[in-house]
Amino acid sequence: MRPKRLVPPPERATWSDAYRFFLGVLMIPLGIGILVRCLSAGIYTPAAFLLSLLLVAFGTYRVYVGVVRYRLLRSQSERGSKTR
Repeated sequence: MRPKRLVPPPERATWSDAYRFFLGVLMIPLGIGILVRCLSAGIYTPAAFLLSLLLVAFGTYRVYVGVVRYRLLRSQSERGSKTR
């Protein structure tokens, strides 16, 4: 049984999709950079760890969602071109 989708597959790729994907790609090295700088400076606060880990996790999630939506768009467009 397939899980029910909350969001329908995209009809087309938009600039906002590319923008969200780009921000997700930027969040990953930013989070890693914050973690490395805090560790190298000797700042061991929970906020620094949380911020860096959350940026990496949210960036990874955004990239994952972007890739999945792009694959859905490709499969939908391939299916549409085969029926024409």
